[in-house]
Amino acid sequence: MSQPVRIGLIGCGGISRAHVRGMLSLGPEEVRVIATCDVEPALAEERARDAGAEVALTDWRAVLERPDIDAVDICLPHDLHAEVAIAAAHMGKHIFVEKPISTTLEDGWRMVRVAREASVRLMVAFVERFEAENQRTKQLVEEGWLGAPILAQVDHLQDVFIPPGHWARSRERLGGGAIASAGCHRLDLLRWFIGEVEWVSAETFYNPDRMEGEIAGVVNLLFTTGAVATLSINWMSPYPAFYRKLWLEGTEGCVHNCNGLHVFSRRKPEWSQGFVPLELEPVDPFASELRHFVECVREEKEPLTGGEDALRSQAIAFAANESERTGCRVRPVDLLLRALEDAD
Repeated sequence: MSQPVRIGLIGCGGISRAHVRGMLSLGPEEVRVIATCDVEPALAEERARDAGAEVALTDWRAVLERPDIDAVDICLPHDLHAEVAIAAAHMGKHIFVEKPISTTLEDGWRMVRVAREASVRLMVAFVERFEAENQRTKQLVEEGWLGAPILAQVDHLQDVFIPPGHWARSRERLGGGAIASAGCHRLDLLRWFIGEVEWVSAETFYNPDRMEGEIAGVVNLLFTTGAVATLSINWMSPYPAFYRKLWLEGTEGCVHNCNGLHVFSRRKPEWSQGFVPLELEPVDPFASELRHFVECVREEKEPLTGGEDALRSQAIAFAANESERTGCRVRPVDLLLRALEDAD
């Protein structure tokens, strides 16, 4: 039997609770949290109790120095991802890091390069790829039930209040605004469903009382296939529930997630008379993505959301911010190539 992957959890804020829940659901034969770490001792100790960890620390370097840790789970503020991940790779630790991979594409490329040189796995937590409805949508696309994608629309609507003084109010520390921080999930899905993005344009809305970066925006995408898509995101939605819409249309069918996942397809008789609801088996996407990470560590294979793949998705978000700044369409690949040169 394979030994469990031994994890050091670095950063014990809100999202770390979901990570711990996911790891616990896998069981101690798959993964064990050895140490937790946060600059706030009470948080590190609380998460250690939750995870059954042996030790709670306040210095992330102490986590990396432990020989009984195989991998780190980084749930830190965005601007700290690169420093900690690069140090972890140098210490031979595999890396599971919350999105976004980093606050700049240059730092992201450095993370990718160092992880490759150290032969460690680097995976970014684009958890929405592991949600049941998105897995099923990807299957519908790959099996050809929708034909060639033509048009997609995704929304992310949420009321996010960031307390004064919190790091996420800073555009620099967050790596942008709502688009790069949370919209990157939806942009990553669009790229996963349809393919690479050729051009990006964006319009945004600001509320300085809430945060420095944009708090709402619309991002338009033109894919290399000719398909088009739109992301709408609002972090000050008046509706209290967290809501994410998906609508994807192809040459032969379409799928949407309004009140459940529904499909129409001219290629299947039972789906050709109207939208048909699809049954989905409930899953914990955090457990699913962590199970995938453990599998990649054990089998030495590239994760579904590996570092370079995650950079391609994050470049779309940064291209949206560049479009907002310049008023012009932006090619994500141009930003990636420029960052690659600057990272060397």
